[in-house]
Amino acid sequence: MSQASTICDLPTEILLIIAHHLDAFSLIWLQRSCQLFRGTIPSPTHLELMEAETTRFGLQNDLYACRDCLRLRPRAKFADKMVKKKKAKLRDNATERWCVDCGLNPRPGTNRYAAGNIITILEEPYVICLECRIFREAALENGQPLAVCQVCRRFTRAIEERAEAERARRERARLRAEQAERRARRRETWGSASDSDEIIPPSPTWSEEDMEMVQAEAAMYMNSPGAGSD
Repeated sequence: MSQASTICDLPTEILLIIAHHLDAFSLIWLQRSCQLFRGTIPSPTHLELMEAETTRFGLQNDLYACRDCLRLRPRAKFADKMVKKKKAKLRDNATERWCVDCGLNPRPGTNRYAAGNIITILEEPYVICLECRIFREAALENGQPLAVCQVCRRFTRAIEERAEAERARRERARLRAEQAERRARRRETWGSASDSDEIIPPSPTWSEEDMEMVQAEAAMYMNSPGAGSD
């Protein structure tokens, strides 16, 4: 009794002909079916992946094609700028799209993300930190993302707060020293209120002296004898 043949028994030439008539998803599933096909069946081209992302399955699962790794990947694997406007599906520059992983680990000869770049994914800012060079959630200040990660920013903020506290302490010490110096100069120049028992009244003003002269003249006039008196 002859043994039943399977698709794995087909010659490579026949397998390649079959693969030529398959769409991108069928090629991917066939490649993943066994180790033999992984090395035999060719991977989908970039153009085939671009067509696959606009199929019903691609739209339902929100899949996007990456030009570098030549894979269909979920939306969360791409920066927001890579799937919007001119790089959205069916747009002119959609073929220029690459995933975050390929941007962080670029192929030789390509320019992708660099340290300090802020990468927004699903409206959440991430950054290749300028301090530690690790891809992490970006620190925020006044609602704006910084070019450092949250971990490094917490560390630098603690250093800044300690430095500010030290500056404030030195400023208070300087003000206290200046105040003490002013008090010492006043004591040296004027002395304290208890150093002298003599209290010098303030000198009268010109208006008070004039008033006293007028009052004296009026009193002399009233006390002088009237006309025709003895």
